[in-house]
Amino acid sequence: MPRVFDRNNVILLRIDEADLNSFLIDMDIGDDGASRYMLEEFAKVVMEVIPEYVFANYENDEINNLNAVGKLREAAHSIYKIKEFELMRRYYMNGDLQAKQELDKSAYKNRGEFGELILHLLLRDFKGTIPLISKVYFKDTSGVPAHGFDTVHISPDEKVLWLGESKFYGNGKVGIRQLLVDLEQHFKKEYLDEQFIIIKKNLECNNIPQRQQWIEELSNCNKLSDKLDMINIPMLCTYENDIYSKFENLNGQDAINYHEVNIRELKKIFDDENKHPLKSRLNVILLLFPVKNKKELIKILHEKLWHMQNI
Repeated sequence: MPRVFDRNNVILLRIDEADLNSFLIDMDIGDDGASRYMLEEFAKVVMEVIPEYVFANYENDEINNLNAVGKLREAAHSIYKIKEFELMRRYYMNGDLQAKQELDKSAYKNRGEFGELILHLLLRDFKGTIPLISKVYFKDTSGVPAHGFDTVHISPDEKVLWLGESKFYGNGKVGIRQLLVDLEQHFKKEYLDEQFIIIKKNLECNNIPQRQQWIEELSNCNKLSDKLDMINIPMLCTYENDIYSKFENLNGQDAINYHEVNIRELKKIFDDENKHPLKSRLNVILLLFPVKNKKELIKILHEKLWHMQNI
């Protein structure tokens, strides 16, 4: 499958199983010969997602040589209309402690706003999905995220709806447990009925080729069993891990073994603590993405996003 955004293969797909995927940011060497974590390259890849994430226009028909800069600026500006993004920017870029206090009080402080972007990227590049609706316009007028899934994608060649959740934590075990809370709360009849209505309403702003088909599909799918049969549930946990400081070559066998132990431990926690009564009917795909330093990654993403807004 050709990569949509990560054309230079900065992201390593390490474990690829039906219900478990793991990813790493690759390493390179610098001009001095020392091993280098490819943070800058990864941040650039995430930024390439922004216009599609904002406009839900996966073919980018509306972006051309004449308006590309304006569209990038508009996309970045739309992101910063979301209160949590703006609070994060003020804290990570300016050291604004009042913004951090506000963020800590927010119910969305670990919702994973950048995690949503990373999830969008992973689904597009590794699962071949396309966005069904815009997640930015899927917010209320005050800029607070509407109740809903972090990602709403489809498989274009089959009747599969991808309803994703993401968490971005310093500690992977905490992130895994928060994903289980989302699984428990969001995958039940009343919540899914509500979300199908909201998604269908937001489809009115979308011009994907399958638009009318999906409006009809969402309208006619009333039974919980039918809904679950058509849904994939990608659940992304991005978290800090020391693999990048322990190994200079992530493709060496010692690094591969170290990574696998970490991933299997988190997967076991997820499976052991998953008490959802419909567990056997839910097609959950756990996506685990260790990074070197959460604050470092968020800071560079904000720097690039802020620059994009002001180009």
